[in-house]
Amino acid sequence: MSGMSAVKLRGPEKTITRAMREARIAYWVIIPFFVYIAIWNLLPLLLGVLMGFTEYNALTMPTWVGLRNYIRFFTQGDYLTLLWRQVWIGLICLSLNTVLSFLIALALNIKSRAKGFFRTSMYIPAIAAVSVTSAVFVSLLDPLTGGANRFLAGMGIDPITWNHSQFWMVFWVVVYFIWRAIGPATIIWLGGLQGIDPSLYEAAEVDGASAIKKVRYITLPGLRFVASYIILTGIIAVMQMFDIIMFLTAGNPFGQTDTLMFRIYRYGAVTFNLGMAGAAGTILGIVTLLFAVVYFKIVLHREAREDA
Repeated sequence: MSGMSAVKLRGPEKTITRAMREARIAYWVIIPFFVYIAIWNLLPLLLGVLMGFTEYNALTMPTWVGLRNYIRFFTQGDYLTLLWRQVWIGLICLSLNTVLSFLIALALNIKSRAKGFFRTSMYIPAIAAVSVTSAVFVSLLDPLTGGANRFLAGMGIDPITWNHSQFWMVFWVVVYFIWRAIGPATIIWLGGLQGIDPSLYEAAEVDGASAIKKVRYITLPGLRFVASYIILTGIIAVMQMFDIIMFLTAGNPFGQTDTLMFRIYRYGAVTFNLGMAGAAGTILGIVTLLFAVVYFKIVLHREAREDA
């Protein structure tokens, strides 16, 4: 009896030891990842927040100024205008990209031998370099030799000086953003569509449901979590958008397409007003977080109401 009890006791001890050893190996595997995140994400984030409380130009020692940069943000200059412009341009880009990518995903969710080609071609703009593709867009918008005005001339329409109009430059910013972002969003929508049980559509077909009712009562409810992911990541993307502005418009005409993120870039990398760049970046990050939290709360409230 004593021998049998000893064996029973040794079994759990070996199991616990093996589990601890496997956990230790797992920790050693993921520690480099967390170190990488801490060095290249958390540390710059912390330094940016701290620089917002200083006057610093990267040439002299930083001087602690407290909340002066934050007070200046809300009381002086055009910072609030830049923030609002970042928001409304971002909302246009996000809403159009979300809707159009969903419609394209519905169109591509078919049984066809060519669907792989179309899905791949949709994703190609997302992996192309922004500096290269934006240069192509800029050349197309050249008022004298650009392809856009040549196309208009062929249709008998007077040429347009694109970079002298805020409307048209915002229009092309939105077009360029959607052209780059619509592919990944479409692929995510497609993954969600393929995860919906086909028997639901078959039952709806038997009941005589129209295509619109199938989308409304089956497709959209089945894609709630996918939609939440696309919108949340889209909010972050549009609030960080500055490379498109930098390469495509450079804030023109006359600063009318300048955004807060582009101003932060110029403060940090051109004029070295690092204190103000840190304060503006912190405020932009807080606004982005607030948008994400509010949307997340709305989604949770809607799900709780539907489950009740």
